[in-house]
Amino acid sequence: MINLNGRTENFKYVLLVCFHTMMMCTGFNYVTLYLLGSDITDRAIGILISVSCLAAVFIQQVAGRAVDQGKLGRKIFLICMAAIEIVVGLVVAFCPSGIVKAVFFGLLLCITMVIQPILNSFPFLYEERGLVVNYGVARGFGSLCFSGCSIFLGFMALQAGLRVIPLAYVALGALFLAVMCFMPNLTREGASDADDFREKRKSFPRIPAFFWMLAGLSLVMLCHNMTMTYFIHVIERAGGDSSHLGIANGIAAVVEIPVLFLYTKVKGNRSSGMFLTISGIAFLTKAVLFVFAHNIWMIYGIQCLQCLAYGLMAASRVYYVDEVVGKEYESTGQAYISATETLGIVLGSTIGGLIMNGSGINTLLITAAVLCLAGVACMFISSNKSEVGYWKK
Repeated sequence: MINLNGRTENFKYVLLVCFHTMMMCTGFNYVTLYLLGSDITDRAIGILISVSCLAAVFIQQVAGRAVDQGKLGRKIFLICMAAIEIVVGLVVAFCPSGIVKAVFFGLLLCITMVIQPILNSFPFLYEERGLVVNYGVARGFGSLCFSGCSIFLGFMALQAGLRVIPLAYVALGALFLAVMCFMPNLTREGASDADDFREKRKSFPRIPAFFWMLAGLSLVMLCHNMTMTYFIHVIERAGGDSSHLGIANGIAAVVEIPVLFLYTKVKGNRSSGMFLTISGIAFLTKAVLFVFAHNIWMIYGIQCLQCLAYGLMAASRVYYVDEVVGKEYESTGQAYISATETLGIVLGSTIGGLIMNGSGINTLLITAAVLCLAGVACMFISSNKSEVGYWKK
């Protein structure tokens, strides 16, 4: 039996979430800026991100099932991912070949996405041991760090050069690994064997509302990531540069914080699916407003809506999985929900790259808004099926 101190475990988990959200910032907010500086085209960047994230979707599902079945330890898996990230980040920083930089940067993106669902499952495993680890609070601190990281990298890329981007990955990977070494090796108590797991997993297709929500989230994330992957072009259309990119992303991260800190109090006994639908509406509002944004101050104002968009989604989707599939399949469920973001990145970067090369940023933003509308419609369908008795048979 592992003796755990609630305050210590909360502190360690907050650190891990902070380092991971800064990895997300470094990778996905600055991939286009970094690779354009290495003479990689928009289209090639889109293909690279797509391939990286498709690989992440597959690894997420395999790793999630292996963890839930007890075949793979969370701790050793995350330590290995962080160690690989450090080595790959050094290759990206010091390799002279633009193509090699692109390939290895894609590997960094893949690793970052693979880490996410396993990391998100920790609070519910702590809960089985009587410890309260509030994911919303941890993610709130993560957003604060995301904001600082975004602003810092934006200015440093302008002042010191683009090499600071992969070097930031190296530093974050080292910090994540160091904290991970002190984490307990948590497993689900009373885990079922592999045969029982496979039998129970057949219930997933019999939860239509869950899969309507996954479809909606995937489309909303497609819209979001199509815009964010090529956000530097949105900024440039408004007359800005990389420093304005950092500030815009920093604003979005800061306004998420109150929502993340207060989520569990505001939620109460309400369904997390309702809050996911509200976040989809906020994403749609942002997408429409971006079409008409032609100065940097409009961009900053639109980014304030992130509190009800990604901020609300980041907290509610983690609890949504726990409500729908339960703790026995926590890692698998988190892998499914994380895959919506990953698939959004895949399709967003691919479609976005093709649109950017063919028609430009205006067409990209209009397309993103239309796809987001379709996603919100799917989320409304899911919400109409979300009676408590409908989830579990």
